[in-house]
Amino acid sequence: MTVAFISDRLTHRFVFAEICISIALTGFAVLLAPGLRTATYYGALFLIATGAYTAMPIIVCWFNTNLGGHLKRSVGSAWQIGFGNIGGIIAVYVFLPNTAPRFVLGKSVCIGFLVLAIVSCFIYWVGCQCENRRRHKRTDRGPNLSEEMSRSGDDNPEFRFIL
Repeated sequence: MTVAFISDRLTHRFVFAEICISIALTGFAVLLAPGLRTATYYGALFLIATGAYTAMPIIVCWFNTNLGGHLKRSVGSAWQIGFGNIGGIIAVYVFLPNTAPRFVLGKSVCIGFLVLAIVSCFIYWVGCQCENRRRHKRTDRGPNLSEEMSRSGDDNPEFRFIL
């Protein structure tokens, strides 16, 4: 809740998403290390849960607030949540019983997807930043929150994407 409040107050999502994903990544890296105490592995689980369950809502909200209009938001939200749920299908095939108890394959795949999330957030941030600059050059005014803008959403040249 604290991260959501601060990121909302600053209207900035990228840095918060990257930090949270990095926390989860650190937790998975600790879980892959052999020969640590059980308490250390248990602490790594807290890092994973803290990072993953904080990053996910930030990323979902970041994407949805940058989609203007109800139709784009509803389709974009459904697409994002549906695509994200594919992780449940993948987990069945990477956390195999014969790789127990360390599950190196499954944890490695999780690390790979976390790295993909970091890279994807960075690319999205750069794209939003470039589009904001392009729109700023086209319009000499700042962002406008008028009635027409709320109807046209992100198609309006005065719309600015949240970074």
